[in-house]
Amino acid sequence: MDPQKFARVAESLRQYRRAELKDFAEDIGGNPIDDLYVDPLPSDAVLSTILSGNTTFLTGRKGTGKSTIFAKAQSEIRKRNNLISIYIDVKSLHELATSSQAVTMDSELSNIAHDVYQSHMLRKNFLGEVLGQLLNEVETACDSLTLLERWNGKKRGYRELIKSLESIAKRVKVCKLAEEEIPILQTISAKTKVRDETQQQKSRTAKLTGNISGSVTGPALSVTPEIGNSSFAKTLHDDELYREYSDVVLRAFPFNEIVSEITDLLDEAGLLRLVVFFDDFSELEWVSQRLFVDVILSPLNNATNERIKLKIAGYPGRVYYGRIDPGKVDTMCLDFAQLYKASELQTAESSAIDYTKRVLEKRFTAFGIDIRDYFDPTANTEDLFRLLFQVSMNVPRLLGYILQNCYLDRISRRQGITAASIRLAANKYYSSIVSQYFDRTGRYALEPFEQKLDRHNQKKLLGALLSESIELKKRINRYEVGGSYFAELGGNPPVSHFYIDPKLEGVLSSLEFNFLVTKYSDTRDKNGRDVSVYAFLYGLTEAEKLAWGYPPGRQYRNYFVQRCFEYNQIIRQFLSTTSTIRCDECGSCFSMDDKEKIEYYDWECKSCRQLSCSVVQLSNDFEVEVAQLDQTLMLDPIELEILMTLNESGEWMRAGEVSLLIDTSYQLVGRRTSRLQDQDLVRKDVVDGHRKSIITNKARDIYFVS
Repeated sequence: MDPQKFARVAESLRQYRRAELKDFAEDIGGNPIDDLYVDPLPSDAVLSTILSGNTTFLTGRKGTGKSTIFAKAQSEIRKRNNLISIYIDVKSLHELATSSQAVTMDSELSNIAHDVYQSHMLRKNFLGEVLGQLLNEVETACDSLTLLERWNGKKRGYRELIKSLESIAKRVKVCKLAEEEIPILQTISAKTKVRDETQQQKSRTAKLTGNISGSVTGPALSVTPEIGNSSFAKTLHDDELYREYSDVVLRAFPFNEIVSEITDLLDEAGLLRLVVFFDDFSELEWVSQRLFVDVILSPLNNATNERIKLKIAGYPGRVYYGRIDPGKVDTMCLDFAQLYKASELQTAESSAIDYTKRVLEKRFTAFGIDIRDYFDPTANTEDLFRLLFQVSMNVPRLLGYILQNCYLDRISRRQGITAASIRLAANKYYSSIVSQYFDRTGRYALEPFEQKLDRHNQKKLLGALLSESIELKKRINRYEVGGSYFAELGGNPPVSHFYIDPKLEGVLSSLEFNFLVTKYSDTRDKNGRDVSVYAFLYGLTEAEKLAWGYPPGRQYRNYFVQRCFEYNQIIRQFLSTTSTIRCDECGSCFSMDDKEKIEYYDWECKSCRQLSCSVVQLSNDFEVEVAQLDQTLMLDPIELEILMTLNESGEWMRAGEVSLLIDTSYQLVGRRTSRLQDQDLVRKDVVDGHRKSIITNKARDIYFVS
């Protein structure tokens, strides 16, 4: 047993970011990504899909392995002599492009609101950075492939074309305001002003009359906050105005020239196509995401005669296709319920457990050890692999956290892993990591009220679902439900799963994104209706002392669809107390029971007939709670994440080490730790020859001592 090697395995699984795993090259030798890659499906089916000649969208929640699959695909492409590939980290570019720009406005643009101008220029700057990075990466890839040696030179020389690419890259990064952009920005400014004045009037009226106030929200998934004025983004909810705006932005970039140069490059070098990997685009706020697709992805995908193919990573439910025809691209989801969907749940589970087993076996073997040497000799090995799947839902990053906790509790003491220690590790992961999403972020993150409200409502919804499961357990034990079906299950019957109408899945999207619940399967209830089965996070059920899963035996194969596990009414009751449908024009409110009907008619108001209805979350009580928070202690969410990581480590860390754990770039971590140092929340110094950071006692006392 080698505890240090075990710890390195756990750390390699925890890392979020681009999965070349260079920090572990000495442990493994050779090429880490080739040595460690395990495909989620047999015969490398996921990798084969990514390597196909089609544009591909790869979806999955954080930590499900999207970046690892991209890294392996690029490794395979580099072995071929007729393809060239590049990788663009969209989220990191967005963070760097929008956090460091001081936007100055020409005094002659008096008819454009400053907030609108700033929002526009920051977004345009981000798009320019993406295009500039793309062209720079093309040049770098060309140099690494020594294309000069295979250059045909029929049209022009290699250096001439590379110089042209460099020139375009510099131009697109400048992002000056174009004359044709001024009219649309003036229109947006006028509409934004009217919207703001209307909302202010409604707010004053609500306070005078005592009506419930609200905030319009969509599915909040801890994405990048809105750039600049959020009213600008809301104004662009008008699809016609947005289309006009995005078309103007698109014309501001020389796409015909870019596509022509790349096509010439491929022809002259005898290459089949360029493959571009775009990672993490779903974390952009909604307007930036739409612009990214309509201004960058769509032109590259639709106007290159199959010479440029895109591979795009995003989150389930947060993929905008724009002008890309979804029917002409491949879309693959890495989440358990989608990837291993089968006619029987047990078949899907077997496939998922096999993946967990293959991931762990290959990872430990690459580090020169055998995972079975770290299991308690009295434990059933197959049962432990099954349990590791259940606590992680096949998310490699969660596996890393579970193994790290097992290392601290067992392996560091040279004790083998048992089922009890895995369950304890899951409980600790929930208690120390996941539950903090509600508490610490809600109290200390500097973010829009709408995001705090969404998190607050998530907590209420999770509490309602858990309360129902706890009460259901009591009712089963009192023989009030289920009759003889539950009679032999003893005092702790599993109540970790529930099912709902598929139309209600959107209500659970934020909880699912944060792993508090996970969709487990699609099936049919006892009345033959389609239903969606969900499971609570294993560590959450451990914390609540609820049994997870379903009993063994063929008679329990349909355990999850017993009528007592239908939670539709619980969710509808939650919606009735936290949400309503309101018209932005006349202020009329409608019950959430009417949502499907109103949505069918394009959100038309039944009172004023305007297409201006939307779901509004009720917020009176919570507004008071937020107002009592200490604003002086609030930090940008990324800064709070940095402090959480440094606090968890308790040691000096390089910016690159922190970035790998919180899904951002090392440049941004370096910049933000300098800001935190100015507030005496972080210390920075040269340690062991590297610039590193450590959390201060002041920060630990403020943010982490209850």
